[in-house]
Amino acid sequence: MKRFFTHDTRGSTAVEFAFIAPIFILLVVAAILFGQAYYALGSVQWAIERTARDLMVDGELTEAEFETRVRQLTDSLTAMNYTVAYQDVMYGEIRVTEITTTLQYTINVPVVGSYTLTYPVEVHSPRPVV
Repeated sequence: MKRFFTHDTRGSTAVEFAFIAPIFILLVVAAILFGQAYYALGSVQWAIERTARDLMVDGELTEAEFETRVRQLTDSLTAMNYTVAYQDVMYGEIRVTEITTTLQYTINVPVVGSYTLTYPVEVHSPRPVV
């Protein structure tokens, strides 16, 4: 009987796979979820920068219209939570609107738990003289 257990290696690959597969699958799922999160964060950053360019051109665009445009561009990202704050600063005769946005995206990794990614975006938009 001792010979049978010490020299027979049949099934050892299946046992090794049973140990490694759950960890590997968890890592792959976590990588996909974090990839989706960073895609969503990048999409919102793009929408904010695009709308800030509109703010540079249109001197009469209000903060409410700015936020409405950003939310229209990002309405497909339902899991995204973000806040937008504005501040007008004068640099000599040039008015610059500083837009500070804090993006939050929650990732729910199975078995491990949930994580909230917080990503700040700051954009400076010179405004035309009206």
